[in-house]
Amino acid sequence: MRTNEDHEMRTRAVFPGTFDPFTAGHLSLAERGHGLFDELVIAVFDNSAKNPRMKKDERLALIRRATAHLPGIRVEEAQGLLADWCRDRSISFILRGLRNTLQFDEESAMADANRLLGGLETVFLPARPDLRYVSSTLVREIAGMGGDLTALVPASIKDDIARAYRA
Repeated sequence: MRTNEDHEMRTRAVFPGTFDPFTAGHLSLAERGHGLFDELVIAVFDNSAKNPRMKKDERLALIRRATAHLPGIRVEEAQGLLADWCRDRSISFILRGLRNTLQFDEESAMADANRLLGGLETVFLPARPDLRYVSSTLVREIAGMGGDLTALVPASIKDDIARAYRA
């Protein structure tokens, strides 16, 4: 329980990713993180190992629309090393979702690196059981084949994602 003394020390977290595209799983994590931290920033990065289908400004706009019902969440463009980006913004926590044990191994290594590089702590939340199978890769594949995205992406951006990823 927070006291008045604690109120001045705000917990700030970042939810980083390429979000290619932003899925229902991402939205679920943002909603849950919104309740855990005083401030949550969704940071949209480009990853050198990935070639996003949508431009970063398009992804930013869609995420802002999908999270418009969450007051206080900010969606920002990001680049560079996450630890440096967080230090520049006085952010102390990283929020990450986990769908399975394979992701835990990968994400744990990244958490260790971010702790070493920037003193950042990573908070892991397991995916909701009904969303564990949802990934950006799955959404891209289904959208590319004209499949139904209803259960996979936020309703407010479903049509945009379907158009953007249609083969």
